Amino acid sequence: MLKRFYIFCCFICFVQFVNGQHLQLIENRGEIGVFGGRSGSISDIVPDILSNYYIGGLFYKKQYNDYAGVRFNYEKIQLGSNDTLSTNIYEKRRGMRFSRDFHDISLLGEFYFTRFLPGNKGYRFSPYLGFGVGYMLPTSDGIKQINYSTVTPLFVDSSSMPEVKKTKGFVNFPIQFGFKFNLSQRWNFFAEGMYRFVNSDELDFLADGAFVVQTQKFASVPDGNAPIVHNFQGSRSGKDQFFTIKAGVSYNLIKIYGEEKSKPGKKSKLSSLKEKEASSKKPGFLSRLKFKRK
Repeated sequence: MLKRFYIFCCFICFVQFVNGQHLQLIENRGEIGVFGGRSGSISDIVPDILSNYYIGGLFYKKQYNDYAGVRFNYEKIQLGSNDTLSTNIYEKRRGMRFSRDFHDISLLGEFYFTRFLPGNKGYRFSPYLGFGVGYMLPTSDGIKQINYSTVTPLFVDSSSMPEVKKTKGFVNFPIQFGFKFNLSQRWNFFAEGMYRFVNSDELDFLADGAFVVQTQKFASVPDGNAPIVHNFQGSRSGKDQFFTIKAGVSYNLIKIYGEEKSKPGKKSKLSSLKEKEASSKKPGFLSRLKFKRK
């Protein structure tokens, strides 16, 4: 009997403790963010040195649970390279340079490695992985030109660049890795790197097997002799690739469920509703009169 009494007391204390807690549920519906960083291309032009340019963009992310979401990403990207910066004598003599600007739109699935809960100090940091598909739209025709090298005293009479296919844009397949840190319930800081595989080898205007033709004369060759023609071609590295490194801030789109807190001097909706129901149940004046039978 005494044992049952102790169990009953423990049960009552537990119920009182649970009822005394203020439970608040935070639903993370997604986030919006802005970022900036640098880009580097891996192409046929000066592949031994990474040239870098500025990039910037923004994104919207729809969060489905504490681990997974879908991200819509926009970036303004500039890419470029210059053969004269290369340490390779062949590329230095070729001297080709390109520069292009793009609008890039991509859709990625993004997955946290650990649970991420805004406003919770125990789950405020997580690495994440993302992959998807994107489309790059050139903003202009870009720049392609020959910067003649000073490696040898060559006098260039003429040069011709390889022709490229007319295309409106390029499909790419991005893979990204990053980390995110929750600064407060609403704000995050993040840093990430994204690597893109492009479905074309003409992002830099120089495809595999294409030739950059330069007609040159040495000073010792008398006039009237046949000029010397040099054919410089692109590498056999396959399709073009490039990467971006960026950092930024994001704002959490969260919804908070829980007990409504009223402002000082103002009643909450729940308390007002309860008072209204109580007043409707009060008996009227006539119902208060009691008649006694003789």
